Amino acid sequence: MVATAERLYTVEEFWALPEEMTDGCELIDGRLVKKHVWDGEGKGMTPPMYNHARVMKYAYRPLDQFADRHSLGEVLHEPTIMVGANQERMRKPDLALFVGEPPVAAEAIYYLVPAFAIEIISPNNTAADMFNKVEEYLAAGVQLVWQMFPERRSVIAFGADYAAVFRPGDTITAEPVLPGFACPVTDLFPPPQSE
Repeated sequence: MVATAERLYTVEEFWALPEEMTDGCELIDGRLVKKHVWDGEGKGMTPPMYNHARVMKYAYRPLDQFADRHSLGEVLHEPTIMVGANQERMRKPDLALFVGEPPVAAEAIYYLVPAFAIEIISPNNTAADMFNKVEEYLAAGVQLVWQMFPERRSVIAFGADYAAVFRPGDTITAEPVLPGFACPVTDLFPPPQSE
């Protein structure tokens, strides 16, 4: 039996692939890695998928409205950003805030780094992968990273030299990226569903 070699991609090849191949995928060490691996394959939307989508919607609203109202930038869903020592990895934060106007040259968009990235922690995320993402985002120039934990309705905020935990009952800020933004942590999550 002959083993076939796994196909590895460069960043340039990743960008050139059809969207149906890269949709929902990150490029990690040359491999296309599906960002979300949900149970119930082929059964439609699973409860974890639904919950993840709802958290994304609730977190997006106050951040985008604030950024819009103060002309601070734009919040996007799962943009692809280049990270890693040689920009050899492609990550897709769940939400990201890009400050200022996008560049005129189309190819420059590939190199945009958000000021703020948010990851919503799903059941399949490992602690090691999520820690790596935070490190990669900060090393790439992201100023603020939030990890949102839907089950605990809590957020861990990371900056270049700090980490802070925000729980229900706390008010969270997005300094220095969104000066003046303040929001009850619970407003970033959908209301708990009654059993």
